[in-house]
Amino acid sequence: MIGNDFLESVGIFKGLDENQLTAVRGCCQAEQHKSGSKLFGEGEPASNLYIVKTGQVDLRFDLPGRPTSEKNTISSILESKAFGWSSLVSPYKYSLSAYCTTPSCEVVKIDRQRLFKLFEEDHRLGYLVLSNMVRVIGKRFQKLEKLATAAPVSMVKVIVHLATCGIVAGARDVMDALLEETKNSGRSDIKVASSGCIGKCPTEPNVTIQIEGEDPVVYQKMNAEKMRQVFHQHVLRGQIQADFVLTD
Repeated sequence: MIGNDFLESVGIFKGLDENQLTAVRGCCQAEQHKSGSKLFGEGEPASNLYIVKTGQVDLRFDLPGRPTSEKNTISSILESKAFGWSSLVSPYKYSLSAYCTTPSCEVVKIDRQRLFKLFEEDHRLGYLVLSNMVRVIGKRFQKLEKLATAAPVSMVKVIVHLATCGIVAGARDVMDALLEETKNSGRSDIKVASSGCIGKCPTEPNVTIQIEGEDPVVYQKMNAEKMRQVFHQHVLRGQIQADFVLTD
């Protein structure tokens, strides 16, 4: 269910009153997607604005004749963040492709034509939304500019093994904690993914940390608390948490 409280947490709707949020909610539709599914493609007509409700969506440039790859990711969009800005700007064509990159994700789809009609009916609502949009996009460009001029960092990939044995052992709670910490970190070089069983069912939930230029590290018997510790100490600071490491 899409509530006013959720819309209020989205940056582009900051400052809207309850009646305005309710009006925006009437333009919204919730959608569920699975890992790898494509929400829209580069060059397609941009008829909807999107907001991530749960999970993660990656924006990528697609190469003709080649399968999509995380190496082509320009930006990762997490909870309460909007994407699909091309739907509000002429010529109304998506400039990137969008993919669900977590086991599942829920997005809120906002119809452009209905939103524009609201802008015409309530000029203050339109002014606030578009002003907020400019502010949010400006901050994202500043962040990209800083990343482009900063010293290069190693790409990090964190894989939660979500086979049936892992899920039964609590891997979903591990994934939820990981997504929350990734969002709070503000790091765009950290990729979250899921995978199947690694053949170590008794040690589930298992999590693999892959840092560019280093050997992968597999952690065993994880829970949300351990995941947060591994994230802060290993992923952010490079300090392997030996007590949790899976050994042969």
